[in-house]
Amino acid sequence: MNNNFNLSSIPSLPIITGKYPNNDKGAIGFDTFEIGSLPTAYWQILITSEDSNRWNNFFDNLSNEKINDKIAHHDIMYYPGMNSTAPFRNYGGPLTHFRARYHGFIPLNQPLIIAGYVAEKYVKRNKTFTTFKLETYTEKGILIQEHWRTFMLPAVGVDLKGIQIKQTEVFPAVSKKISNNEFGPIRLLCSQDRLTMIEGDGELTAHTSLEKAKLMGHNKTTAQACISITKISRLLTKQFGNDFFTNGFIDIKLIKPTFSGEIMSSYGNIKKETTKEIICDLKVENTNNESVTVGIGGIKK
Repeated sequence: MNNNFNLSSIPSLPIITGKYPNNDKGAIGFDTFEIGSLPTAYWQILITSEDSNRWNNFFDNLSNEKINDKIAHHDIMYYPGMNSTAPFRNYGGPLTHFRARYHGFIPLNQPLIIAGYVAEKYVKRNKTFTTFKLETYTEKGILIQEHWRTFMLPAVGVDLKGIQIKQTEVFPAVSKKISNNEFGPIRLLCSQDRLTMIEGDGELTAHTSLEKAKLMGHNKTTAQACISITKISRLLTKQFGNDFFTNGFIDIKLIKPTFSGEIMSSYGNIKKETTKEIICDLKVENTNNESVTVGIGGIKK
């Protein structure tokens, strides 16, 4: 986009731990949205220093030395992305795949515009998935971030045989092997206090309520997907500095839940370096050294 946005006509969204009112709408399922723009195509946000500091405090300010007081870590856009489906707000299933391309810094105290879409819907092994895309622009229409979040969502009363939409691969296939040239780890304790702070006051979900977690078949509350996403983005920020903000990418799959009380450790391994790009294998392990998130990421030169 090259034209300035008219901010007076674009509604606002909260940044973190302030979810859009649900208005008694049910959880988002496979059949809630068609491919294309979300109910509200554009939202505006304003990230303050307080917002940025609060977000970073959730993750113990991991790798915060790589940024200054005028920009936010790009992973802060995860929460507006979750809210962009408003007035629907609760997702009926887990986030399984996260992809992102970073084109520029996220400025503080300046209006930003986000555009939300349903990018794809597909069936894999008789399970139904929906991918939501979020684009982040400056007020002047400069694209500074794209990310994709894929959820496994329930399909109630949907004839799956009639689904012809197939998954679109945005990045190369994920490699699960970590060997030489390893960097990291960055470790973080998934304490219940941390999970509750991330979720926000008054939110009863599988992240904050043991009763809700048990309904999903878990014996403990579960960690939010944003913890894996943030730990990997901070790991790559620590490795590549500000280049990751302007030319970085991530493609990760969340393959196993992480529970309260566990320590998550993120690792990277440089697998390929050319004059055009650096690609790393990535993984996050739980306390038992089991991989819970795997993928690739790096920078374009």
